Amino acid sequence: MKYLFVGDVHNHKYIFDDVKRLDEKYKFDRIIFLGDYVDDWNTDNHQSLETLDIVFKLKESNPDKYTLLWGNHESSYVGYRCSGHQIDLEDVMEIKIKENIDKFDFYTTVQCGQNEYVCTHAGLNNWYVNEVLGGDRWKMTLTDYNKDKLPNLDMLALCSYLRGGSDEFSSFIWCDKREHAYFAQQDKIIPYQIVGHTPVPNIQIIDNIIYCDTHSTYRDGSAYGDKSYLIWNDRGFTIET
Repeated sequence: MKYLFVGDVHNHKYIFDDVKRLDEKYKFDRIIFLGDYVDDWNTDNHQSLETLDIVFKLKESNPDKYTLLWGNHESSYVGYRCSGHQIDLEDVMEIKIKENIDKFDFYTTVQCGQNEYVCTHAGLNNWYVNEVLGGDRWKMTLTDYNKDKLPNLDMLALCSYLRGGSDEFSSFIWCDKREHAYFAQQDKIIPYQIVGHTPVPNIQIIDNIIYCDTHSTYRDGSAYGDKSYLIWNDRGFTIET
């Protein structure tokens, strides 16, 4: 199996050209977008609507190939505002996202060699798994979330002070890299993960968590990350730009 993992899009439409180019080269079985398609510095909701149209058309073109994970910026337009929220056209954004919510997944898993990787936007931490997802029943609970998304959005709203919230810990659309570092001191319930959300200068593997948000920018629009992509094939993980 061949997989492509795509970090946060945030209206950077060059990403879709890169995905097409890499897919033509590798012929991926699955392409997994790690969430946060909308909002960015110096963009508006006209651009966000265009981005949503692109990702929804990709999903419609091959539902089994394309996985669209849900991010905190998608939650922002269905009642859970976060930084970067654009007021202009927010009602239209809400309608479009709600009408297409079944095109999103809250989580997915992939088998990479001997290890199963759990893919979410920001990552699962032990406290969230134990306190919200029912401990060892976490996968069953997340499957239920995937089936009935809108009523379960409250369960995703938990956000710690590390991301501007006030909760004790964060959900899997808000979890910060620093929270993973803290919870890595405890026994891992979810040992292997692939996530976006936390900007990194390049794809990083820390405590069996792979961070892929390499397309983020500074406020002036200059690049923070190296715009790289994570690929899995039968020979292991590779990174391409």
